Amino acid sequence: MAAWNFQSALVPVTGAASGIGLAVCRRLRQEGATPLLIDRDGARLAAAVADIYAGDADASRYGYQVDVSDAAAVNACFDRIRQEHGLITHSVASAGIVGPGHVLSLSDEDWRRVMGVNLDGVMFFCRAAARHLAERRGGAMVNMASIAGQAAKHSRASYSASKAAVVNLTRALAMDMGEFGVRVNAVAPGVIDTPMQTGGSIGIAGRGALKRMGDADEVANAVLFLLSDLASYVTGHTLAVDGGVSATYA
Repeated sequence: MAAWNFQSALVPVTGAASGIGLAVCRRLRQEGATPLLIDRDGARLAAAVADIYAGDADASRYGYQVDVSDAAAVNACFDRIRQEHGLITHSVASAGIVGPGHVLSLSDEDWRRVMGVNLDGVMFFCRAAARHLAERRGGAMVNMASIAGQAAKHSRASYSASKAAVVNLTRALAMDMGEFGVRVNAVAPGVIDTPMQTGGSIGIAGRGALKRMGDADEVANAVLFLLSDLASYVTGHTLAVDGGVSATYA
C-alpha cells in the first residue's frame, strides 16, 4: 500500500488562506491531490490559490470565498464544486477563530461569533461534504479540534466550548457516516506557530514533552495520515498533535 494515495483526490479545505489550513493544502498538492481552498478573506485566498497552483492559468477555479458560518453560502459552494469539479473525495474543516472568553465579560456577540465559525461552520461544512461522500460511498473527513477542547484555560470559555463540541461532533459524524464507508476524525493541535497564535499560549508549549511550539506542517502531516488509507480502520478519533502537552498534568 502506498504511503499516501491522493493522486485523484478532490479535497475542500476551510480556513485555507493561512496557518494550518494553508499547510494542509500545500501538503495535499505535494502528494498529487487537488485541494479546493475555502476562506472568507478574499485577498488572502487569492494569494494562497496563486501560491498552491503557481503556473496554472486557471488557478482561480480552485478558490472559493465563503463564510462558513453561513449555511446557505456553504451549500451553494458545494453545489458549485459539484458543477465545476465533481464529487469530492475527502474534506478538511480547518477554519477557526479565537475570542475573549472570560465568563464575566463575554458578550452574546462574542460568544456567537466564535461558535458561529468554530462549531456552526464545522457542522455546515461537514453536512455539505457528507452529502457528496455519501453519494460516493467512501472517503474521509478531518475536523480541526484543539487541546483546548479537552482541557480549559483562563478566559477561553467560548473557544474551549466550541472545540469540545467539535470533538464530540466528530464522533457523532463518524457514527452517521460509517454506513457509507466514510471515516470522520479530528486533529487537536497544541501550541502551533501560526498567525492565530497568541503570546500567552507560548508558555504552554514549554510544558510539553518536546518543550517547543509545533509547526503547521506537523499538523498537516497528521491530517494527511487520517485522510489516507493508512488510517483505514480509524474513525471517531481525535489525534492530539501537541508535543506532549496533554500528556502531563504539570
